[in-house]
Amino acid sequence: MSEENHLIAERRAKIALWEEAGFTPYAQKFERSHTAVQAREFCKDAKLREVPEIIEKPNVQAQICGRIMNYRSMGKLAFLKIRDVSGDFQICFSKNILEDNYKRFEKLLDLGDFCGFEGEFFITKHGEPTLMASKVTPLSKTLRPMPEKHIGLVNKESCYRQRYLDLLTSEDTFERFKVRSEVVRLIREFMYNKDFTEVETRTLQAQAGGAMAKVFTSHHNALDHEFVLRISLELEHKMLLAGRFERVFEIGKCFRNEGIDPSHLQEFTLLEWYAAYADINDNMNWTQTMLQSIVPKVLGTTKCNVLNKDEEEVEIDWSGEWPRVKFGELLKKYAKIDMNKITLEELRTYAVKNCELPGPEANKMGRGNLLDHVYKKTARPHLVQPTFVVDWPTDLKPLARPNDDGTSDVYQLLVAGWEIVNSYGELIDPRLQRKLLEDQAMAKEGGDEEAMEVDEEFLTAMEHGFPPMTGFGMGIDRFVALITGQPNLRDVVLFPLLRPEK
Repeated sequence: MSEENHLIAERRAKIALWEEAGFTPYAQKFERSHTAVQAREFCKDAKLREVPEIIEKPNVQAQICGRIMNYRSMGKLAFLKIRDVSGDFQICFSKNILEDNYKRFEKLLDLGDFCGFEGEFFITKHGEPTLMASKVTPLSKTLRPMPEKHIGLVNKESCYRQRYLDLLTSEDTFERFKVRSEVVRLIREFMYNKDFTEVETRTLQAQAGGAMAKVFTSHHNALDHEFVLRISLELEHKMLLAGRFERVFEIGKCFRNEGIDPSHLQEFTLLEWYAAYADINDNMNWTQTMLQSIVPKVLGTTKCNVLNKDEEEVEIDWSGEWPRVKFGELLKKYAKIDMNKITLEELRTYAVKNCELPGPEANKMGRGNLLDHVYKKTARPHLVQPTFVVDWPTDLKPLARPNDDGTSDVYQLLVAGWEIVNSYGELIDPRLQRKLLEDQAMAKEGGDEEAMEVDEEFLTAMEHGFPPMTGFGMGIDRFVALITGQPNLRDVVLFPLLRPEK
């Protein structure tokens, strides 16, 4: 029998001992008066007795509970450290107070067990706020042993597969996910203050739209039809603006069946908003205001550290005015090409020769995706501080309002070489929209798997009339990863998708 299996067997046997002592091994409820942090605050302000030996009959001041993380026996005294959502707190067992139960609880309780305690607060000789327990209530027996207290989970994949243990043993992990929760709360607060209405749209769609990406498919048995998981929230939000709403936003899961790397996950959380009668400049101003308000609130500073393309730590400063740079100018600077003059064949040759693109794949890609590939390989890694990249090629952004120079009214916010925001001055002309989608469909037939299809449902809505509007999309995972200094999106997703273990 392995050591772990032996420990599990021992703990299973203790369940019977709990029941003999009158305790249910898995309790229904515990009335708690203080969390760990509330108990510390109480002890800071109250006049407490200073040493446990003088406490013969503790007054009942509090009932606290949590998971046992540490246990130290010192003859007639034992000290436990329990952990709850707010932090850690110390519990003291005294043989003089618990009498025969003192030895019983030493045998019954294991690290990892959930337990409730009732008693009186005091301060130890070392100044540690502590509860002298007069009553102990076991609440839930843990069968498997906890990770080593000074090590935690050292294997990264174990952190992803057993996130509950990672959260329990790593304060950094726990605080990181509290930051993520606070980011989402602050986003909602910002949107509500801007008079946006939160909406929910369907995850299963008849056809994908709103982005250029490969899809996941699923068969719907009741309807006997193949559906796709959404790759964007865009099209349905725009249709809502045709139906009287003027400002909508949604925080929802999207799915793109593409390659995985530290800055891409196939399942990710997207914030999108759409506003009628506003343009892309309004959108950039809102974006900068929102993010510059969130960062100091969750970090306490406007600065954070990230790893650059050479895996060197660099400081990102979210304050000040963010520069606005044209896509074409970046290609001229870093790729030494003019996107308005280079031919499709020249572009393919350049991408294969200079940008690690296999020839067969290059031959399937349209001009827009080729330009995007070249940009990502040459220019994007140099955009470290927050930067708005504006005026993207029209054939790369077929849902955006076109300018008069072959570009579209688009910006992306780049930070540390990561695309954080993608935003449009939205196209509302159904005639032009149909042509652009038909061009995309032709590219798809030519082998470009990420190109879009003609969406008649969306075009019908547009033909009923769209107001002038601007739209915004931001990956929540990427933003949180950046501000918390994580090089991999999996480190800010509670349960990232992994290949099942055999």
